[in-house]
Amino acid sequence: MNQEQYRAVHVLNGLIETTIDSVQGYEQAAQLALNPRFKDMFEARAMARRELTGELETQVRASGGRPLSAGSVIGPIHRAFLSLRDRISGQTDRPVIEEVERGEAFILGQFDKAAHDESLPEVARHLVARAGDHIRGDHDEITGLKAEFH
Repeated sequence: MNQEQYRAVHVLNGLIETTIDSVQGYEQAAQLALNPRFKDMFEARAMARRELTGELETQVRASGGRPLSAGSVIGPIHRAFLSLRDRISGQTDRPVIEEVERGEAFILGQFDKAAHDESLPEVARHLVARAGDHIRGDHDEITGLKAEFH
C-alpha cells in the first residue's frame, strides 16, 4: 500500500468509526425519544448512517485497506451520558435533541475536515463531501427542532 492509499484508509476508517458511533447514538435516541415523530426520524437517520458506513467501507477496500467494524471508545460514553441525562430531565425530548445535535456537530466537523484533505483520492473526497452535505442538512434540521422546546 502506498502513502496515498495508507492516508485514505486511515482517514476513511476514522470516518467509519465516527459514523458507527452516530448509528448507535441515533438508535439510542430513538429508544429514548418520547415523541413518535422523533423516534421515526432517529430510526431513519440510523439506517441512513448504516448505509453511509457501507459506502465508506467500500472505499476503504478500494484503497487497499481493511475497514474498521466498531465505533470509538467515546461513543459508548456519549450514549451513557445521553441515557443518564434523559432520566434526570423528566418528560421531555429536549435533552435527547440536544445530545443528537452535539453528535451531529461532531460528525459534521469530521466530514468537513476530511472533505478538504487534499491527500485523499478524488473519489474519496467526493464521497466524503456528498455525505457531509447530507450530514449538514441533518444537523440543521435537528438544530431547528430545538426551537420546539423554547
